[in-house]
Amino acid sequence: MTRFESLRSRLEDLEESAHGGMTPTTDGAGRRAWLEGSGLSLAFRLMTIQDEGGVIPDDLQREADLWSRAETEGHGQAAAMVKDLCIQIMMARGGMIDEGGH
Repeated sequence: MTRFESLRSRLEDLEESAHGGMTPTTDGAGRRAWLEGSGLSLAFRLMTIQDEGGVIPDDLQREADLWSRAETEGHGQAAAMVKDLCIQIMMARGGMIDEGGH
C-alpha cells in the first residue's frame, strides 16, 4: 500500500466515524456533502408531487440532485432506490441541475 493509499484509507475511516449514519455525496461543484437518513421521505414527497402533476420545488430539486450523486454502497437498498429515483427525476428534467438550481 502506497503512502497515499494509506492516507486515503485513514481519511475514509475518519469520515465514516465522524459521519456515521450519513450518506456521502458531492454537490454540483464537486464538494463533499453528507445526507441524513435513508432518503425515503424525499422519495415519497417526489413521487407524490409527480403523481399530482405538480412542480418540484427548488429545495427538493437540490436534495434530489445530491441524492442522485450519493455513494449508496453499504447504505442499504432504500438509499440505492432513492438514488435511482432521483437520477431518473433529474434526467427527466433535462439533466442534473447545477448548484444554482437551474
